Amino acid sequence: MKKNEMTWQVMLIEAVGIVSAIAYLGLQIYYGIAFHVNPVNLMMNLVFMILVYVGLTLLAVYPERVNGLTREVCSGKIRQYTLRMVRMVKLVFVEGLLFTSVCDALGKELKQGYSLIIVVLIAAIAVYYEGRIIHILKQNNKR
Repeated sequence: MKKNEMTWQVMLIEAVGIVSAIAYLGLQIYYGIAFHVNPVNLMMNLVFMILVYVGLTLLAVYPERVNGLTREVCSGKIRQYTLRMVRMVKLVFVEGLLFTSVCDALGKELKQGYSLIIVVLIAAIAVYYEGRIIHILKQNNKR
C-alpha cells in the first residue's frame, strides 16, 4: 500500500484489526491454558489466523495480485475497490475470530450457523467489490 493512500480512516481500520488479532491470539492462549486444549490444536488455530492475516495484508500491499491485473490496469477506482475489499474481508475475518474466542473464554456456546454467517458476509463483500471492479473493466474495454 502506498503511503499517500493511508488516510486516518484506513489507519484506524488497520489499528482495530491489529488490536483484534492480538486480542484473539491472547484469548486463544488463555483458553488453551485454562481449558487444557491440546497444544497442537492451539498452535494450529494461532498459525491459521496468522497466515491468513499476513496473506490478506500482502494482498493489500500488492492489490494487482487479487485480480491478476497489471499495475497499469489496477489503478484508480479499481485499486481503491480492491484495497477496500481486502481491508473489509480482513476486518470481518479477524472480528469473527475474536468474537468466537471471547465467547469461548466466557464459556458461551455459539449457534451452529455463526461460521456460515461470517463466510456469507465475507463472500458478500467480495462479490460486491468484484462486481464493481468488473463493471469498471467492462466500461474501459468498450472505449
